[in-house]
Amino acid sequence: MEVVIRTSKTDKDSTGETIAIPRGSHPLTDPVAAWRDWLHVLDQAGDATPRLLRRVNRHGTIGPSLGADAVNVIVRDLAVRAGVPSADTINAHSLRAGGATVAYAAGVPVAIIAKHGRWAPTSPVVLRYIRAVDRWRDNAMRNVGL
Repeated sequence: MEVVIRTSKTDKDSTGETIAIPRGSHPLTDPVAAWRDWLHVLDQAGDATPRLLRRVNRHGTIGPSLGADAVNVIVRDLAVRAGVPSADTINAHSLRAGGATVAYAAGVPVAIIAKHGRWAPTSPVVLRYIRAVDRWRDNAMRNVGL
């Protein structure tokens, strides 16, 4: 699936960029399947505008785009309900760090992570997003022969 990001804080001129999103390996976390399901929901509701982030009230009525802080509230609420430690500190930006971290842990090169996350190719900023998952395995001194 390809997603067009029309504008962002790193794209002040709004030139836009297309990001490739591969299929997931698990049906419950496959972003392509989730998108198709969302399109089906919109079609059933008679809604022809396939916006990704939309309000859905407790009655299932689909509304307009989410407000500025809505994604933070949703992510934090889900973290609390899932029992994630320190859930009150989690926000949508945590997803960006989490994506970079799991990609790095899976062996994806930093340059590829930077491109996908739309960081500049030589920017050291991407390295601040990659969290050490295991302080013993991800230790700079582990394999230096001491």
